[in-house]
Amino acid sequence: MVDLGGGEGYFAALFATARRKIVVDAVAAALAVAKRRGLAAVQGDVRRLPFKDASCDLILSSDVLEHLPPGDLGVALREAARVMTPGGTALVNTSCYGLYFRRWLRRAPGPGRLDLDDLEDGHLSRPKRAELEAAFAAAGLKIKKRCYYKHLFQPITTLLVRLTQGGRGDEARAAKEKTLASGPWRALNAARIFVAGLDALFFGWLPGGAVVYKLEK
Repeated sequence: MVDLGGGEGYFAALFATARRKIVVDAVAAALAVAKRRGLAAVQGDVRRLPFKDASCDLILSSDVLEHLPPGDLGVALREAARVMTPGGTALVNTSCYGLYFRRWLRRAPGPGRLDLDDLEDGHLSRPKRAELEAAFAAAGLKIKKRCYYKHLFQPITTLLVRLTQGGRGDEARAAKEKTLASGPWRALNAARIFVAGLDALFFGWLPGGAVVYKLEK
C-alpha cells in the first residue's frame, strides 16, 4: 500500500492488514514521524512517483489533490494509475464543489470556487464532480463507489453541538444541564438532534464539499 501525500502516516497506519505500507510526502519532518510509526517513508512528489509501473496494489490519497494546482490533477491521477497493478484499488478523499454552506458563508473574494477556509488550508483547487470523474476516466481509473460528506447540514450540526455541549468540570456540566432543562434550550437540543438526523439521511449521496471515491484500474 502507498499513501500519497500521507504526511505523518496517520491514515496509512489504519490499514493493519497491508503487507507493506509506504508513505510518500514532500515534507521530510512529517516522514520522520511516519518512520517512527514503523512505516516506510519516501520523500517525493505525487506528480512524479519514484515507483515502477504496476508495482502497487493499493493507493491511498487523502486530502491531497486539493493542494495541487487545477492543471496538475490529471498529472497526479495518471501517475497513481501508472504505478497501480491491473485490478488494483485507489481510495481518494478530496474536496469538491457541491452543496455546502461554507461555499456561501465563507466565500473568498473573486470569481473562483475557493472559500476563505480553503485559502487558510492551502487549497488550490475545488473541482466539480464532472471534472473529477473525467480526470479519473482519462487516467484509466474506474469508479466503483462514491460517498459525499461535509455537505449542506454539517456546519449547522457542528454549531448546535457546540451550543448544547457541557463545559469542563462537574459544576460547569451541572450548570449546563440545568440550563438545558429550560424550554428554549430543550428546543435547541431538539434542533441539534433533528439536523444531525438530516445529516445522516443525506450522508453519502447529496453532493457536498468533500467526497471519497473507491477506484479500480
